Amino acid sequence: MARTAFFTISSWNYLHYARALAASLAAYHPDTARIIAIADTRRDCLSGGDFPEFDACVFFDDLDLPDRRAFSFRYDVMELNTAIKPTVFRRLFAEGYDRVVYLDPDIIAYRRFDEIFDALDQGASAVLTPHALAPNLNPDSPNDLTFMRAGVYNLGFMALAKTPETLQLLKWWATRLRTECVTSRLADGLFVDQKFVDLWPAYGPGTHILRNPAYNVAYWNLDTRTIERHGDVYKVNGVPLAFFHFSGVVPRDRSILSKHQRRWKPGSTPELQSLVDDYHARLEEFGLERFASIPYGFGTFADGTGIPNAARRLFRERLEPFSGDPFVDLPAGLNRPADLIPNPGGAITRFMYAFWETRPDVQAYFDLRGSDSQLSYAEWFVREGAADARVPAAFVQGVAKQLSNLGAQDRLTARNSRLRTGLARHGYRLMMKLQPRIRWLYRRIPPAARKRFLDALFRRAWPAAFGGGSVPLGQGVSLIGYPFAEMGMGEAMRSLARSIENAGVSYEVVNFDEQVRSSQKDRTLENRLTDTPSKSVNVFCVNADMLMSTVRGVGTGALHNRYNVIRPFWELPRIHPRWIEGLKQVDEIWAPTSFVADAFISGIDREVIHIPVSVSVPSDVRPDRGHFRIPNDATAFLFAFDFSSYPARKNPGAVLEAYLRAFAADRKRNVSLVIKTMGQSAEKDDILAAIRRLAQGDGRIVLIDKVLTRAAMHCLTASCDVFVSLHRSEGFGLGIAEAMAFGKAVVATDFSGSRDFVSDKTGFPVPFRLIDVEPDQYPYFVSGQQWADPDLDEAARIMASLADNRDKAIAVGAKGKLFMETFHSPQAVGKIIDTRLRQIYGHRNALMGR
Repeated sequence: MARTAFFTISSWNYLHYARALAASLAAYHPDTARIIAIADTRRDCLSGGDFPEFDACVFFDDLDLPDRRAFSFRYDVMELNTAIKPTVFRRLFAEGYDRVVYLDPDIIAYRRFDEIFDALDQGASAVLTPHALAPNLNPDSPNDLTFMRAGVYNLGFMALAKTPETLQLLKWWATRLRTECVTSRLADGLFVDQKFVDLWPAYGPGTHILRNPAYNVAYWNLDTRTIERHGDVYKVNGVPLAFFHFSGVVPRDRSILSKHQRRWKPGSTPELQSLVDDYHARLEEFGLERFASIPYGFGTFADGTGIPNAARRLFRERLEPFSGDPFVDLPAGLNRPADLIPNPGGAITRFMYAFWETRPDVQAYFDLRGSDSQLSYAEWFVREGAADARVPAAFVQGVAKQLSNLGAQDRLTARNSRLRTGLARHGYRLMMKLQPRIRWLYRRIPPAARKRFLDALFRRAWPAAFGGGSVPLGQGVSLIGYPFAEMGMGEAMRSLARSIENAGVSYEVVNFDEQVRSSQKDRTLENRLTDTPSKSVNVFCVNADMLMSTVRGVGTGALHNRYNVIRPFWELPRIHPRWIEGLKQVDEIWAPTSFVADAFISGIDREVIHIPVSVSVPSDVRPDRGHFRIPNDATAFLFAFDFSSYPARKNPGAVLEAYLRAFAADRKRNVSLVIKTMGQSAEKDDILAAIRRLAQGDGRIVLIDKVLTRAAMHCLTASCDVFVSLHRSEGFGLGIAEAMAFGKAVVATDFSGSRDFVSDKTGFPVPFRLIDVEPDQYPYFVSGQQWADPDLDEAARIMASLADNRDKAIAVGAKGKLFMETFHSPQAVGKIIDTRLRQIYGHRNALMGR
């Protein structure tokens, strides 16, 4: 008969979990061995009598590992618990077991595992369970993208038979996990022991994928697994529950299913609550009070100083092989000046450099190639960063002393520094202002050189303003962006402010306009202006490409102890990969449309909430066709766009072409086309010349190229009958939305953001085909992106029909207006925001503990 063993791995502070697991296994598999591997130091006060549910114990220092001191230092507690897994498998096979099953300690068995052993008896060399058995397009994590990053199979369970194939793969796996069992390299395709096993079925043809929904039930697959209770028996999709994985459970808090997610709560169903209540009772029964507070034996240096993760990473990536005992000899080395960067002042230690490397947010603020930035980093580290990250004082005190020695010199150079900062700000603003006019020269400078120059100028102009100490936060919202800018992002911020105000939520605005070239004459929010964010929720009303420079400008202190949100607009189906690291600095994304939401959901593991754009227009606007040279009795079509919003995307030629197809043959047709433009681009002169050439001889076409006040723009929209936008893509489509709010008929490409509000009931959608975005058409080009090429014949047909039947235009326009009032008014959007803010306030402690 085959000898079978179950084993789990635990540190001492998790022993109550492991004992609960073992007791549940004993109830259903009393004839198998139950073994625990201790990923911790030995303790004289603990012995086998403290965990009688197990038949044997394997200690870390009994494992066949190369240099166990270095091994236990290079990994944190989670990494170490997973890194030794293949080694324990190999040990148990060497002891004579034929079948070995691993289970995480936070699992409970509810019946026999017959399906697993049947697969092994039928010749399988390995049995694995996928995280999910069906696609998961839910925008909230965990979903398909989560599993692609963390691993297809959940390594809380693995069953192996002793075969040559298995032994060979265990050797490979153990070799990999000697140095690469890390949580910090998701971007490199690594995640502890788990991600490697994506390859196991390819390397091991004897692998069996267990697709039974009763196994490895957990928060990550509850979307597709329905739990029912029949007396004392739980069923999953009609099958008796085999084991539940309580990953991320929070002891003593029965309201949380898992700290790793927000979607599911125990109270979501009575069955789930019953499972969680029972599990908490088991943890208390098996020693929660006794074991949970035991400190991790490999968590401190020999002198008792805590070991930060940055120290482990530095050791792993820079200092191995290490000749001594890292627990004894490493602290002194960590406090030496960093030798991987120019470090003339010696203010940056090896540990600080390692800490900087582990924090993309800190890297974004401090370029350690310059001495000024090094000093700024050191000051922030001593004053704020080390405390926030719970860095032991042993790694801070020497830096503080070094800074005090440099203080006299700093005071002597402060006046010159202020002068340089003022000149740099003036120079940066001038460069941004002149950029469109000197584009011919700008393009002759290599892109990398341009970026280095502007980055250096920006860093000198706006050094990070970190401030010292915490600021008492008030409940409410700090809106950060361009409150006065007369452009789309400025109006988007003002729109959000109107919605927040309608919800009765306290708010303030922080102006960061240093990279804005548009007019800044809309002072609506001036009375809300503040220099420093003081609310508990930050909303960055900037696009993703501007997030990090905005944070640099307002200072990293603006992020600390707040819930941080970005409100971005984007016009392509996928976001650019270069934004991903920066976006990790926010807690969630408020997407203005479903289209934008989909783009961000597919690109980053952050909460994406659809918060619509509120649209409000004055009710007392009086048309003035004479002012805009529009014939009084003509059917007037309006198209408005900003050249700085990328002409290829706005597609102005398409509107003119559709108009000409509809009306050029009959110059007596009583219609008018108003093309309203503003802004600058390199193509502007050529595009305007083409419009004038095509419109030559047709006095019904009116071209307006200038900035209009909001009131004048409203008057122009009110003076027309139909708004036309044959865009290739829109993140939202403010012109379309405002025209609908005025009750105007809209003709718009049936693609991207405007689809949220333009349907065949509220407007006139134009069909399209998808085409590739070309490299010069849109910023942040990535191959494979597509957008719309609208059907101009159909657009022309629609425009002609509206000219023939103005009553139809009026009727559909009225439906569009009702839709905007119902779903896009400040009141409607304010309710959505208020609901979300209440959720944030209600769970802020949990949310901030990401």
